[in-house]
Amino acid sequence: MMKNPFHPGEILSEEFLKPGDTTQTAFAKKIGWTRPKLNAFIKGKHGVTADSALDLAEATGTTPKFWMNLQATWDLALALKKRKAA
Repeated sequence: MMKNPFHPGEILSEEFLKPGDTTQTAFAKKIGWTRPKLNAFIKGKHGVTADSALDLAEATGTTPKFWMNLQATWDLALALKKRKAA
């Protein structure tokens, strides 16, 4: 497991939006999300659901499994961190 995994929203921003010079507004419109929903996802306030994985995969040319795996890695790292802190 990665020591410092990235939230899937950060991956979306850094690997897909910024290199393509795509604004959050444009991407949100493309996938049928509101801009606030996309922004909350990018800031790590919301995670990937099965439905959002389908949206993200279609828009980025990846797979839903890619997005779900990123979320699972993130969730496991947080759980491990909480357990170690307890």
